[in-house]
Amino acid sequence: MTMTEGVRIRATPCCGKLYASPNYVSMNFMSFGFWTDGWREHSLMPNETGLRQCACGIFVKLKDMINIRIEEKSELPRMEQIPGQLLQDCIKQAKDEEMEILARIAYWRYANHDYRDKYRAHRDAEEEESKKIWNLLQNQTNKWWKKLLRIPLPEYRRSSNSPFTYPPFEPTVAQVENMSILSNMLLDIQKQEPGRYVTTLAELYRELGRFEEAKAQILSIPENEVGTTSRLMTDLIDEKETALIRYRM
Repeated sequence: MTMTEGVRIRATPCCGKLYASPNYVSMNFMSFGFWTDGWREHSLMPNETGLRQCACGIFVKLKDMINIRIEEKSELPRMEQIPGQLLQDCIKQAKDEEMEILARIAYWRYANHDYRDKYRAHRDAEEEESKKIWNLLQNQTNKWWKKLLRIPLPEYRRSSNSPFTYPPFEPTVAQVENMSILSNMLLDIQKQEPGRYVTTLAELYRELGRFEEAKAQILSIPENEVGTTSRLMTDLIDEKETALIRYRM
């Protein structure tokens, strides 16, 4: 369960302006759905970038904020996440490599939102068609005498034979450039810290169509750490599929 107790007062490292933020005592990252690029859908916790923009215009990392005190409540302003349209500015103005990586990961997921919208619309339309076919079959098989005897009609459940398709993933030039630069930056870090950013790199390579590199990342995961996400990504890599996918744990 996500719980807070009061608010945390913190100062920005750039100009010292004070802001208030929830003082979390426990966090629950349960979500309705997950995407292969790491985005969580209807999550109990926000999809955190770890980045903010101060009122003075400087981009800062939350980890660099200076803790001042904890209060029961405060009228101080809250720092909202950086709007997607400002993330490229954050990338250009990043004061260090860590900030640039955080901004590029945030922009990667933000830029994928257009595809998420297309994916949801496509899946909803296909699922609605499956329901229509199912209802038609039910009307043909559930005779009048079942209704007369008030035998409960079965509830719709998606059949394993129902089609499951999604629209093609066609990243823009800006998206490809960002994913390519980000993957190079993460790979450099991984060379120094083996095992870091494995699934992130696998997904970036997969979305770029670099399946051999993606597969190499997935195969580096220890067997006892293989889970739902890595299994799904393995299947998508084997199928030479570049589209990001929504799934449930």
